[in-house]
Amino acid sequence: MSTRVIVLRHGQTYGNIEQLFCGHSETDLTPLGVAQARAAGRRLVGETLDGAVASDLSRARKTAEYALGEAAGAPTLAIDPRLREMHYGDWEAHPAPTLVERYRDHMREFFACRQHAPNGESFTAIRERMSEAFHDAVRQHQGGTVLLVTHGNAIMALVAELLRMPIEATWSTHFDNCSLTRFVVSGSGRVTLTASNETGHLETAPAGLPDLP
Repeated sequence: MSTRVIVLRHGQTYGNIEQLFCGHSETDLTPLGVAQARAAGRRLVGETLDGAVASDLSRARKTAEYALGEAAGAPTLAIDPRLREMHYGDWEAHPAPTLVERYRDHMREFFACRQHAPNGESFTAIRERMSEAFHDAVRQHQGGTVLLVTHGNAIMALVAELLRMPIEATWSTHFDNCSLTRFVVSGSGRVTLTASNETGHLETAPAGLPDLP
């Protein structure tokens, strides 16, 4: 019996706009981020969700709450800290332009997946914890559909691990705020990526603050 997993990235945050490295640091959703979360919820109205799990960071938890609030009979939200964003160590909560100026060579190695942030989480560690959270959610909702609400680089790491991509390819994908990415896991455990970075539902979100990289 197959299990369906829908992965939702959180809505736009002030940290996104300010180009901050907000890994485990907190940052609030913008008004556009709230609208994106609600639009994602309307996109999911036709889905029968048997479970929903979010990162414990507020931007993911609130995105899940806004999205689930659009559907009657939505499941109770569970929290899993393993779905957190990557921890950026000494770079936490610092703006990317400043870090590029100060750590130019190190940043080049980071984006090539050859060196993690100073005192930060390794690529192997985030890939393994995201995969563990994914497979635990599948086991808990075998044969059903479960929603996971998490973060951009965490989703890249998850996809890379599930598709057995090499470490140096960890940042080879991209996931927009409040995009949907879908997997099917067969009864034997085979994982298939069926859709990536769905954003059509976001056309219904009102214009607001820009989404900077």
